Order: sequence, then structure tokens, then C-alpha cells
Amino acid sequence: MIICMLVCILSATPDLASQNPPVIDQTTGDTWIRGSDTAIPTPTSSVNARQHRVVWDTTHGVYLTYYPNTRYSTLLNMLSDSGYTTDICGTGINTIDLDQYDVIVLCLATSWYSAYSPEEVDSLYGYYSRDHQRVILTGDMNFCENTYIVNADNTAFSYNLFDWLATSGGGILIFGDNPGCPNANINPVNDTFAMQSGVAGINPSDLYFSNFGAYTIFNGISQIYYRAAGSISAAAPAAVAAWTSVNEPTIGLLDQSPAVDETARSRNPALIPRVTPNPFRTKTNIRIGQSAKSIGKDNEQRKEGKELQIYDISGRWIRSFTLGSMPYALCWNGTDHNGRSVPPGVYFIRVDGVAPVKTVKLQ
Repeated sequence: MIICMLVCILSATPDLASQNPPVIDQTTGDTWIRGSDTAIPTPTSSVNARQHRVVWDTTHGVYLTYYPNTRYSTLLNMLSDSGYTTDICGTGINTIDLDQYDVIVLCLATSWYSAYSPEEVDSLYGYYSRDHQRVILTGDMNFCENTYIVNADNTAFSYNLFDWLATSGGGILIFGDNPGCPNANINPVNDTFAMQSGVAGINPSDLYFSNFGAYTIFNGISQIYYRAAGSISAAAPAAVAAWTSVNEPTIGLLDQSPAVDETARSRNPALIPRVTPNPFRTKTNIRIGQSAKSIGKDNEQRKEGKELQIYDISGRWIRSFTLGSMPYALCWNGTDHNGRSVPPGVYFIRVDGVAPVKTVKLQ
């Protein structure tokens, strides 16, 4: 049995720059490196510092020198100074307790030699389903590495990404790249969240873009620099959040968190779907709003006459339910509107077409 261990790497001398930085043992794949003295300096005291935990997955192999604590050390130092600690996992993202983390990072440069397995995808989806309701996909893995993070507003934007995920209950950040890179390794994860990496190459190779959607990750951002990037795609309920001047999508996201209003749509807490169990195999319970015992008359009236709709990952309508004041919970056994079984996969639930979308997975 492979045992995950947290190892604190201590420096023998104070001259860290003259030493080889710590790396992950990709041969055994069983070493964790805790963000600390050599890789990530101890955070400086700051009244604005927040305590958040990040895990960066390297299970599927690191390309050349793209280790998180070497090629991305500027990013990790910046996060550390803001109160983040970073762990590096090389044993399989499905072998650790993901719920202890605020942000999970999947980077193509640290997923270079093999694809994410169904077990790993299920683990990530399970994390997401347990109230960690945000996912971000970028079309470039270079924009926050040491060489390029200082370009344009990349530093501020990189922090915004982590902060947006970490302060909303947690989420997943995925760095893709151009189609010449093995995006197929991370696309099994992207598929689960209705997005894809490396759909097309972005021209020119060195690009500053400034077309952003109305999301708080772009607060204070006027330009982002990409190098040798790839387009991404996003299907409902995911959305394209940024694009080039010729409409090449560059950043996508899936936001199901009701805590922050990122759109003009109503996010009535009484209409947020809750699904248990999720994922499910035969039957799942869909509950609208609060528990039956605590729902008051006002919430009953707001739900009555509303419609709950189920769609597949392509956006095709599967079936609908009309909500009355009772029952508060519905049971969906994975059938379409004709009662025929639907295949295993990812499905989306929306109430009355405007409330937050909830993702469910039929296994």
C-alpha cells in the first residue's frame, strides 16, 4: 500500500538560491512536499492574510522543469504571502481527503504523461458536488509561471482565480494549453464540467486580451497575457468567461455557488436544488430549498407552480416536474419524459429556468 506522507524539506544553509529546489519523486509517486521553508517561504505577517489550503496534483507526470515549486514558485510565493499553504500530491488525487482543501489545481504541465482515470474524475466530481461549487478552466498553463506572471495583469488575475475559488467554499482550477499538448490527459475531468481544453490554437502565439465577462475574477484587470495557448469550449451550464478579439474562448467557468451573485439572474435560496445521493446509480432525491420541517408559508408560495427541468450535458431536455406546495422532495430514477432509461453521465437540474443550476451524475 502506498502511504501518503507530508514531508517538510529543510534547508541546510540559508543560501537557498544556490541549492537545487526540491522536486517530486516521479518514480515512486509517493512523496508529498509540504509548502514550507525551501519551496514556499513562511507567510509574512499581514492583516489581510487568509488561511487557505491548496493541493497541486502531479500524479500524471511533470513536463521538463514545470514542477509547481520551481516553474510556478512565483505564484506559490505570492499565495503564501497571502496566507495560503500548498501541498503537492503525486499519489493520485483519489487517494487523499480533498475536503481539507479550498482549491485543487490540475495543470497540463503536471499531467503530461497519462490521463486522469475514472476513479480520479469521480473523486474530483464528488469534491465538487459537496458544496465546492466552482470550476475554472484556462487555455494557457504559462500565464502564471515565473516568466510570464509579471506580464500585463497576470499577477493580480492569478490571485483573483485562487481567491474566487477559496472564498466561496472551494473549487477546482484547471490549466490547459494549446492543441499540440496532451490536453486529452485532463479532458476527462473537463468533460465532467461541460468544458474542453485545446479545441483550437489561439493566434497570434503571444497575445494580450481584454474581453471579459461580468465576473469578479476580472475585478481590476485590464489585460491578460497568454503565450502559445489553446482555445477552450464551454457548454451550458458552464460558460465562456473571456475571449480574444476574434472570439476565441480563453477562460471558462462553472459557477453554481449561490453565495455570490455573478449574473443578473435571481438566486432565490428557496429554489436551490439539493440532490442526494450524488452521484447515484438508480434513484436520487431532489429537494428544493430548505428541509420540509423548516419551510415556511412564504417559501411554499414561491415554489408553487415552478418547474424543475433536467438536461443532459449537450443541453437536451430530458424531463420536467411541476412543483406544488407539496411534495418538497422529488425522486428521479434516471428516466426521460417517456419513462425510458437515460445513459450514465452528467445531468443538470434547473428550477424555473432562472435559479442556480445543480449538476448530478448518473453512474
